[in-house]
Amino acid sequence: MTVRQISRPAVCTALACTVLAAGWFGGPVTGRAGAASHVDSPSTAADIAIDGSDLYAFTSPEAPDTVTVAADYHALQGPGSPFALYPYATDTRFEIHADTTGDGRPEVTYRYTFTTEDHRPAGTIAAVTGPVRSLEDKAVAFRQKYTLQELRPGRAPHTLVTDGAVAPSYAGGKLMPDYDALRKDATAQLPGGGQTYVGQIPDSFFFNPRLYAMIRVGAPFIPPFNPVAVTNAHTMTLQLPKKALALGGDPKRNPVVGIWSTASRRSLKLDAPGVEPYVQVSRMGMPHFIETMSPDSLPVIGTPGGIADVYQTREPHEDGDWNGLTKLTLHPFGPHNVSLATGAEAPEGRRDDLFEYVFKGIDKVNAHALNQDADARAVRPAEMLRLHMGTPVNEQPKPYTMFDGDPQGFPNGRRFGDDIEAVNMRILMGGLVGVKTDWLTKLNSIDKPAKPHTRAFPYRSLPH
Repeated sequence: MTVRQISRPAVCTALACTVLAAGWFGGPVTGRAGAASHVDSPSTAADIAIDGSDLYAFTSPEAPDTVTVAADYHALQGPGSPFALYPYATDTRFEIHADTTGDGRPEVTYRYTFTTEDHRPAGTIAAVTGPVRSLEDKAVAFRQKYTLQELRPGRAPHTLVTDGAVAPSYAGGKLMPDYDALRKDATAQLPGGGQTYVGQIPDSFFFNPRLYAMIRVGAPFIPPFNPVAVTNAHTMTLQLPKKALALGGDPKRNPVVGIWSTASRRSLKLDAPGVEPYVQVSRMGMPHFIETMSPDSLPVIGTPGGIADVYQTREPHEDGDWNGLTKLTLHPFGPHNVSLATGAEAPEGRRDDLFEYVFKGIDKVNAHALNQDADARAVRPAEMLRLHMGTPVNEQPKPYTMFDGDPQGFPNGRRFGDDIEAVNMRILMGGLVGVKTDWLTKLNSIDKPAKPHTRAFPYRSLPH
């Protein structure tokens, strides 16, 4: 691969910066704030509480017989304030799904639903009335609780947590002097092993806008900054025994699991025949998938009713029959934009390598075909975040993962410190089929979250 030096007029760069900034922070359709992989489509931009921002799945470093999955929502929450209040939607089912057979349908689903207790005095908007030292403190005037259920086809729902406590939005150091204690109180132990934390976290998402701008619009000179560096988000972080996820309960014979998360709103047409009581309105799988494959996603350009919107409502088992989506993957727009920005040659022709990577998993790494008890005839193309649960934990994880000798991490699951932007670009430019792409990482200057993650559950620092 050759990389030639190119120049672009300053006016083009300024225009690209303006357009990208409008997409990141303005939300071109609704006026809502947005960020890459945080507000991906016009429909979710209009309903920020259910917008999935990020999905993570990895072997727990301190408990390697378990897997941790974190589904983050409602990004771009401001730093702690007495008036900070970011409630979880109470008319919504938030679900984490696991597919172990490769047919694009879940063998197990974990469902969170929320209720609210609002005791704020009339005319008061503050969620707390004084210093908070425990979740049961009367100073918490606005509190939420959740129920967590395990759902398996053909079985009655199994309730794992009832009236679980949600850690309240951080109100600042004076009102919440020990938020870590509140977070520990909000961590629930699960029957049969595992635990879950529901509450606010500092946003772990990070990316280099320079790389992103190359993929989206072919702009080469965007300055580096992390637009979510001082923001918070919601999380539902769930740690489970590997045997609870593996096909047949055997993670050694069947180590691959596909993960995705959804949010479904209560339907307004409950009396209409054939209408489901809840309708899926948000979906998360692989990070930056829809942005790098669909030019009608947000930010920058959003087409209401386009592929990015439709993606939010579809299930993985439908992906293989969706010609619009598979065509975008086989003939992606991103590599040609990177070529425009850098002068590097873009891979030509049909991109079967991307199709396998997105819809089937990487051969010998995290494809469902590695599960010995899976029926190969039932495997279908389906986009999801795939994790090989047998990959050993790396004590010194590398942000560029497989491109830096680290077999764990995105696209084999995803950890909080994985540089998904750089990895995605290298894959787009042919990194899985032997094209030399290490030069791309030299363009990177943002390669870690604004706040470091930890090695103890739930692995996040305290909110901003």
